[in-house]
Formats: sequence, C-alpha cells, structure tokens
Amino acid sequence: MDLLSVLSQVSVLFILLIIGIVLRKVNILNDTLGKGLSNLIIYATLPALLITSMNYDFSPEMLNNGLLILAIGPLVYIFVGLIAYLYVKINKIENPEKGIYLFITIFPNVGFMGYPVVEVVFGKIGIFYAALFNLWFNILLWTLGIILVSTKEKTKINLKMLLNPGTISIAIGLSLFLFSVKLPGPIYDSLNSLGGTTIPLAMLVIGSMLGESSVHGVLKNKLLIGSTFVRLILMPLPLLIVLSLLPLPTIVVGTAAIVMAMPSAANAAIFARRYDSEYKLASEGVFLSTLLSIITIPAFISILIKVLEL
Repeated sequence: MDLLSVLSQVSVLFILLIIGIVLRKVNILNDTLGKGLSNLIIYATLPALLITSMNYDFSPEMLNNGLLILAIGPLVYIFVGLIAYLYVKINKIENPEKGIYLFITIFPNVGFMGYPVVEVVFGKIGIFYAALFNLWFNILLWTLGIILVSTKEKTKINLKMLLNPGTISIAIGLSLFLFSVKLPGPIYDSLNSLGGTTIPLAMLVIGSMLGESSVHGVLKNKLLIGSTFVRLILMPLPLLIVLSLLPLPTIVVGTAAIVMAMPSAANAAIFARRYDSEYKLASEGVFLSTLLSIITIPAFISILIKVLEL
C-alpha cells in the first residue's frame, strides 16, 4: 500500500473538515442545519452506507474474519475500559466528571470518522468489518454509556434502545451477506448513491462542531488534555501492537485499531445533555480530541501501515 496515497486520501477528509469549520464561522452551516445534517446521516445516509457495504456474495473467509472481529470486540473494550478507569483513578476524578471522562476516553467516534478512515485504508470492505466491530460500540453506548453520564442513582436501561438505525442496518446488511441476497439494481444504486454522501457530510458536520468552540478555554484543562492523550495515543498504539502479535488477519487488526484511534464520540455531549450531566465538559472533550486528531490520525495510519506491512 502506498503510504503517500493513503495520507493524501486522509488529507481529503480533513480538508472537508476545514470547509465545515469555515462554513460554521460564516454561519452557513449553522446550529439548526448542523443538527439536521446529523439526523440525516444517522437515520438515512449511514444506514444506506452500511447496507451496501455488506452487499457481497457469501464467502467463508469473510464470515471467518467477521466472527473474529466480533470475538475480539469485547476484549478491546475491556482493554480501553481498564485504561480509562486507571486514568480517572490516578487523577482522583469524582462524579459527575468521572462519568464524562470515562465516556470520552472509552467511546471513539465510529460513525462520523471511523468509517471514513477505515474506507480510506481498506476500501469499502473495511466498512463491512468495521460495522461488525461496532456492534459492540452500539450495545455498550446504549447501556454503559447511559450509566456513565446519568446523574440519577438508578437509570433504567431500555433494551429497545439497542434497536437504533446502526444496529438495524447492520442486521439487514448481514442478513443480505449470509444469504447472498443481491439487492435489485435500482434499489442498490439508490442506496449506494445515498450512502456515498455519508463521508463528506460527516466531515462537514464535525467541522461545524469544531467551528462552534474555542481552543483557548479548552487548553487550560490539564485533565482534559490528559484524557485526549489517552484516547488518541495511549489506547490505540498498544492495542495495535498487541493485536499485530496475534494470529489475526491484517484487515481485522487494522480495522479494530483504526476505529480505536478515533477521537471521542460526539454522543458524549448529546448524552450528557440528555441525562443532565456535565455536557459542557463532554463537548470540550469531543472538540479537543477531534481537533488534535487532525495530527494523530495521519501519524497513526503511517505507523499502522508499517506495523502491518500493508
């Protein structure tokens, strides 16, 4: 794999992100439009992308790789969970801030940034494996994630929450793959065109989020800087090294490592506001990690290509 070519494609993502910042600064991509585009991505374009990315003929190799990435998912989240817990323990962070710091270090931005970067490195088949890996993200987000940000002593976890656009579209796509069902041409082409808008729209939305925040205030919070270092560097690098030593297919190792190298999930701020927690802190965590990922993601991809000999 040509490193310069991959980095060039990654740079395209961040150029789109910068355009999103500019559009927010000139108030074209305002808060209302940003929220509307986010909903459009979550409920329409991303599900279309996931379904079409799984529209392959069944193959034992893909099934085996898919089962492997599903199997390592819980182990990966236990690994990052332990690191996040140690960080808040060492720094003696108490609730409600504790839950926010755990959330922004454990959960990466898989939907808006994970899928685009995986596709740059591995092509559309990478989204197939990323979608399977991210089943665990969706399950933990709507259970552990809510517990972490909730300020109430007892928070009811409704299993219906797991029936979200992400898990439903993955279930549909996986069914099509397992039974080798090919979508009719017009349906596939329509979904493929819709799904193709996900990546540019997602980067514009992330850019608009950055355009709303100020760097100056965020950089005063040393704990936030530390948690960002953990999320972007201390978690993905050791994970990449450990997974690369195991007898796993390269695409399985690379997909899991890339997803875990993403900045904090934008859901942090959304959930914190919904459950009356420190949503300002959560927003600052998302902002800082996303901003610094402009530097860390290309660097991580360079290391990944060398370690996996792509």
